[in-house]
Amino acid sequence: MITTSILLPDPARRLWPLVRWDGRLCDWYPGAVALTVEGTGKGALRQLLLKDGTRLVQRLEHTSRIDEAYTYAVVESPYPVADLLAQIRVQPEADGHATLIWTATFKPTGLSEARTELFVRDLYDAGVERLRGLLTR
Repeated sequence: MITTSILLPDPARRLWPLVRWDGRLCDWYPGAVALTVEGTGKGALRQLLLKDGTRLVQRLEHTSRIDEAYTYAVVESPYPVADLLAQIRVQPEADGHATLIWTATFKPTGLSEARTELFVRDLYDAGVERLRGLLTR
């Protein structure tokens, strides 16, 4: 399991529209150039077209009714992982900032466990850094 967490200088109400299930992923997800969402609620599918022409398909597993959070499974991916289950959560902080927490569990395919963990961590870290850039504009 890996977790990437970052304190961002903006309130949760500004961060959530960027990261929610049907949000602006193409603005910050590494390599994403197009996004489509089919369906609503549990079982909805989100397809990201990556700049190399591959597709990443994710299925919504759970949306929190209390927190700004959702859990998704990766159904189709060019990445060296299987059975990836992830959660994105935005946690408001007392000072008006927000923390983004992105967690994933998965099984490696094609790479060692350590290299796969590094791959996913690097992908998530690149995404949160792009978010930081969007929010500091």
